[in-house]
This record gives sequence, C-alpha cells and structure tokens, in this order.
Amino acid sequence: MRRNWNSTFWVFVILAFGIPTFSRSSPLISLQDDGSLVVADSKGSISDFVKQGTPRQSIQIGGQSCNVSYGFNSAGKKTVLMSVPAAATGPVVFTLGGNEITIPAKSALRMTLGPDNLIEKMDGNPADTVRFNQISTRSTTKPPPPLPTQASPVPTPSSLPDVLPSPEAVASPNPVSAALATSTHANAADPTAPPLPSAPANESGLSPSGWPGKLLESPIPASQMEEDQFYARTEFGPRFVSSMNFVSVTGPNPAVGAYNQKEIAFSTGYRQDLDLGVWLTDWFGLALETGFALNAVRGNTEGMTVSSTTYWTIPLLAQLCFQYPNESGWIPYINFGFGGAWTLFKVGGINYFPGVPQLSGTGNAVTNAYQIAAGVRYRLYEELSITLAYKFFGNSQANINLDNGVQATLGSPVTNSAEVGVNFSF
Repeated sequence: MRRNWNSTFWVFVILAFGIPTFSRSSPLISLQDDGSLVVADSKGSISDFVKQGTPRQSIQIGGQSCNVSYGFNSAGKKTVLMSVPAAATGPVVFTLGGNEITIPAKSALRMTLGPDNLIEKMDGNPADTVRFNQISTRSTTKPPPPLPTQASPVPTPSSLPDVLPSPEAVASPNPVSAALATSTHANAADPTAPPLPSAPANESGLSPSGWPGKLLESPIPASQMEEDQFYARTEFGPRFVSSMNFVSVTGPNPAVGAYNQKEIAFSTGYRQDLDLGVWLTDWFGLALETGFALNAVRGNTEGMTVSSTTYWTIPLLAQLCFQYPNESGWIPYINFGFGGAWTLFKVGGINYFPGVPQLSGTGNAVTNAYQIAAGVRYRLYEELSITLAYKFFGNSQANINLDNGVQATLGSPVTNSAEVGVNFSF
C-alpha cells in the first residue's frame, strides 16, 4: 500500500506542476578583439576583466579563485593561461565558445592565440585533466552586455559577443583551427557553436617530464610560476654560540660552588635543520622545524682547562612563514619560530682552580626556545630550489642534573647560523 501511495503522490505532483526541467548555467568567458578576457555571470553581468598582457591577475569564477596570466609560447605566439590553485575547494567551471570547460584544482588551461587574438588551440596541464563538454542547445546563460567604457583599460572596447571571424580565420587551410576561431567569437547564446577540441597530450608542452619538473629560465613563465602547496627543506651550516655563564652550581661537594658565574666559551659548531611546511596562500604558510646543532667548549677562558666537553641543541619549533614569489626566481622569505629545545651538556672535564674538583658528567634539559630565520631561495626547477639563510636562535636557562650528582643552571646563550640547503615541493 505504501508503494502505491508514493506512486499516486508523484502522479499528482506531475499533473499539478508539470514535468520538472533542469537547466544548468555557468559563468561565460569571452575574449575582446584586443585579447582582453571578460567574465560574465549567469545573469549576463560583467564580474571580472583582465587586460591583455597582464602578467598575473586573480579572478573569481563561480565562487572559486582562478589566476589568469598572459605570456608567449616557444613559437612566439600569445597565450592566455588560466590556473586553479591547489588550495581550491573545487573545480572552476565556465562556458567558452559553445563549450562548458571544467578545470580542477592544481590544473591549468592554456589558450594559444593566433591573428586577431582568435583561439587556435586549447590544452591542459596536466594532460587530460581539463574537460570540454558541449553545452546544451537550451542554454540558460545570457550573453553579457557591452563592456562599459570606464571599466575597460583600453579605449573604446568592442562589444562582447557577436564579432565576425577575421578573414584569415575564414581562409585558414586548417578546418579545425577555422572552426575553433569562429566558435570562440560566436555569440554565447548561439546553440550551433561547435565544440572546442583539446590538444593531444603530446602537444601541450606543459606537463613536466618527471620530478623535479622543468628547468626554469628567468623570467619564469606564468605557466611555471605556481608551486606545489607542500614542501620539505633541509639546511646546514656553521653555528656560532655566544659565551655562557654557570648561573649556579651545587653538588655533594660544596667546593663546586666556586664555579658560580664562571664563563665558558664555544668553538664554531655545526647545525642542520629539517622543515616540513604548507603554503596556505602564495605568500603565507606554516611549518615545523627540527634538527640538531653542537658546539665544543673551548679552553683558555679565565684560565680554565677543558677536555671533551660539548653542547648539543635539538630544536622543535612551530613557524609562521612568509615569502615573496616573483618571476625572477629569487624568492626572499622570513620565518618566526616558537617552541622548545632539548639541551644536552656532555662535560668531560672543566676546571678553573687547582685543588677544586673539576666538573664532569652528562645531563640534559628541555627549555623554551624562539627563532628568527631570514633567507632567499632560488628556483632551479619547478619543484626544486636552493636556499641561503641566516638564523638567530635563543633558549631559556637550562637546569641540568649531571649524572654525578652535580646540579648546574646554565645561562641563556644566543646562537647565529649561516646555512645553505635545498627545498623540495610536492
């Protein structure tokens, strides 16, 4: 009975309201005669404009962010690149030349322009990720109105659709190119516009030939500007530690109190770090850093003698990361880190006075720590960079219990490091 009731209900709905129809509309993209790109919403209102020749501009299409860049390919032809960032929550969908085009996150669409800024070819990166679907003949997308003069950066822009193809496109011996050029400038409401064919995968010229991607040249092409969201970085170099006092020393033998406020100095040491991070935007990200650093304690300070004494630090820092991406390939960055450090003090022997027991033993402690790192990296490949950095690191006093019963409170030294390294994007 329940099944019959449901059938009766739907029959009633159909009789009362008619058979429902579903239509889908998407934003419309078209090119002006000068090559400028115009975005119109489903109601036909202009929502974005990108002037021809713009190196890079971020626009919104259907609520998703998309980067538009003008450039040239290896043959010297003008190109328009539309790339969707890896952080996008969904694909970018729009209508162009009688087709509904879908660009997923971390992908790009390249349009190669011919004479009179007519589209000759469209291809995607990576291959086969950009989808081309011929739209229904019952399109609900309204053509955009003529572009207002004040919104156009060029004098007296031509109206949007309803532009006839150039004589060169009509006379083209290549029927595919001619059809594509005609379709691109056809009225978006024209249901007879032919589909835009995508280029074969082996003709795109965008897909990298394996890790670490393509070797970059300066200035970096727009198609290679955007990097992967995640990265790993390792850096290493000399570490310089400021002198440090024994704030207090106590133990089973009261004579060790003679070491209070005595200063120790360090030789040049070594530091190596490992960073794992993610870029939330092109210029801001978060990262974790760890690694290790060591310095030997040297003698001849206040007449002391030293043997086999080392000072180790293992940081664990959360970092706020900032960078300035640009087409030169030299990307400056600065990081602010906060967290902790594990300090290990291995004392083979320290002595200042004849007859006073020397300090010896091994102990460790966990302290608060901070760091400021500033540097620059140079992009050799799409996913590989070399780095040069300066790091200023400090930590709070360490209360260390040596294994022979001596308790020592160490001062708060600061360290300076000069490091080189490599950065991997993935």
